[in-house]
Amino acid sequence: MDLGRPPKGGRRLRRRKLTAPVAEHTGGIWSSRYLAITVANLTVVAIAAFDGLAVVAALPSIAEDLGRIDLLPWVITAYLATSAVAVVVAGPVIDAIGVRRTFRITGTWFCASTLLAAVAPTMPLLIAARLVQGLGGGLVIAVALASVGLAYPHGLRPSAFAANSMVWGVMGFGGPALAGLLLVVAEWRLVFAVQIPIAVVALAAGWRTLPTIEGPRRRPTADPIGIGWIALLVAGSLLAVSEAASSVALLAVALAMTAAAGAAYWRHAGRHREPVVGREHLRRFPLGVIHLSTGVVLIAGLASDNYLPIYVQVVRGGSEAFAAFTLVFLTVGWTVGAIVFARLPASWPENRATLIGSGLMVPSLVVVFVSFFVGAPLWWLFVGYFMVGVSIGLVSTSGITWMQRETPEAEMGRVNAAHQFVRTLCITYAVAIGGAILLGVVDARTGDVESVRQILAGEETVVSVATIEAVADGLTVIVAVAIAVSLVAFGVVSRAYRRSAAAAP
Repeated sequence: MDLGRPPKGGRRLRRRKLTAPVAEHTGGIWSSRYLAITVANLTVVAIAAFDGLAVVAALPSIAEDLGRIDLLPWVITAYLATSAVAVVVAGPVIDAIGVRRTFRITGTWFCASTLLAAVAPTMPLLIAARLVQGLGGGLVIAVALASVGLAYPHGLRPSAFAANSMVWGVMGFGGPALAGLLLVVAEWRLVFAVQIPIAVVALAAGWRTLPTIEGPRRRPTADPIGIGWIALLVAGSLLAVSEAASSVALLAVALAMTAAAGAAYWRHAGRHREPVVGREHLRRFPLGVIHLSTGVVLIAGLASDNYLPIYVQVVRGGSEAFAAFTLVFLTVGWTVGAIVFARLPASWPENRATLIGSGLMVPSLVVVFVSFFVGAPLWWLFVGYFMVGVSIGLVSTSGITWMQRETPEAEMGRVNAAHQFVRTLCITYAVAIGGAILLGVVDARTGDVESVRQILAGEETVVSVATIEAVADGLTVIVAVAIAVSLVAFGVVSRAYRRSAAAAP
């Protein structure tokens, strides 16, 4: 697959007119012209960020109230599974009926399903509600992403995505504290109930302001077989993450299941007239380069960052609260990287920013590697992860802006949905790959993987000196692998950049 060469020929797409003007750049994202759209988008992002943090914090309270601790992980997994599939399904729907109508339907769906979760009397019913809620959550996020490309002119899109990143960063700081406060003043049901009025605000802001399609709407295409293969791919990915900290054998089975489902879908997409995600949405220039560069920096950066708390707690003797706080540094760097790109001059091309961001990942990971290898002061490690976050912010923001600039309006939903799905999978794989390497090193060095699994599960346990050293070595190996992968990816992106620059008029 050649990621660096534009396709020859191709089908001419008919662009449909939107009610929201996108050609002119008048005012900022907070101007009266775009204020309601900005509020709707950022409110949706805030809900997604809060749900991911607050529900995890509420799990002990949920288990105490509803019992069935054996089913507790499904409170998270059920939502992740259906939301990942819903993101893909949203693409053809958005392109067929527009973001405004899709937002109205899915926002209402999310409010109703969140209410069901808040009043669920048993654990099985809560999990069922989370399955339904995940569908609404994934659809709404897909709408928010596509609406940036349809509602804002190109010059404002970097600022819109930077604002999205800032909301994630703010929730990274304040979300756990807010969730803790809610659990103190009330029971876990309030964690779900508080999301409903926030979603209502988003619905009110975007109800009449998000872009819509003028003229007759077409019926969304159905691809049940393709959706089924994608669902299996998601299931395998989530199983791989869950088993990364418990069984290498099951991890291998999960990864094999994922690969088989992915291959089956790729074959299906080549034969189906209108698949839910077309091959061209994954490999067409510059989409292939954007998906690759974004996916690699996410895997390279998050594979070790997800296990930074266990390093700080076990190897450096930090408290559990301080160890959890260390994840903030990459998040803050991510936000800074997005803001830096938004502040670049309008003449700065997105492909150059993507190239520079990809290149920045290598020295950033070197700083992290040296910190692990020599046991440097923690602030060196935090600086390294901050730089890793800047790299991710630059690549992800410039990449998605580049992608939307090159995408026809009639494909905006499907292309953005495909990209969000790739991002979701790469974040999932980062956790699985990092866990497999960490446990593999510990098993090879000491055979004491059970104590590491207990720590990853939040349990208190005594760890031997040999296991402590093995954990440090495991993180070092993860970063070394990430550096090698980043170098290869940077070479591919550099080659694609040179070709795109040569083809530019």
